[in-house]
Amino acid sequence: MQGKELNAEKRDLKGKNNCRRIRNEGFIPAVLYSHGESESIKISEKEFYRLFKGHISESVIFNLHVAGNSDKELMAFVKDYCRHPVTEKVLHLDLFKVTKGEKIQTHVPVELLGTPAGIKAGGILKHGEREVLVHCMPRHLPEKISVDISALVIGDVIHVRDIKHGEEIEILTNGNNLIASVDRPRTEAEPVEESAAETVEPAAAE
Repeated sequence: MQGKELNAEKRDLKGKNNCRRIRNEGFIPAVLYSHGESESIKISEKEFYRLFKGHISESVIFNLHVAGNSDKELMAFVKDYCRHPVTEKVLHLDLFKVTKGEKIQTHVPVELLGTPAGIKAGGILKHGEREVLVHCMPRHLPEKISVDISALVIGDVIHVRDIKHGEEIEILTNGNNLIASVDRPRTEAEPVEESAAETVEPAAAE
């Protein structure tokens, strides 16, 4: 996890007012979870944004240094977070501690690579799952899963079960879920042909 590090401090005061004060001081209130236990901490807002660069991902494992914590090799990842509805600033973080020798379960973003051949022929790209749930050892956790869609023609579909990955990774998301497809373009409705029985000419009066 070289280069991926965050420093944190323990916080004893909790509650809405104290969290607001923590944010005003340039920190993000957070909780570190591990096997039913939890610890309230705070993380530098600038340091957090420097690591994630605006995009928060559950698949990024980082070294977490908590001041006063005797655990020297603490690793964690973001399990959940809360943003302000207007400013989109991160208001709170839920972190999960990685335990050595244990598998983790988390979401990994799906990246589509290439431009489908079907798009060049007028097809429409439909993007399904933006992330998938995986179960693996921390050292095997990918930061993203790339899927090449350049060969897709109109009518082609890629499902979760079609994702190529190593045996060390188990994908828990339903295999029938859509990853990407190239659909036929919408065309104007064709005029309906009138049948002979639909229009009956009146007989000429004798």
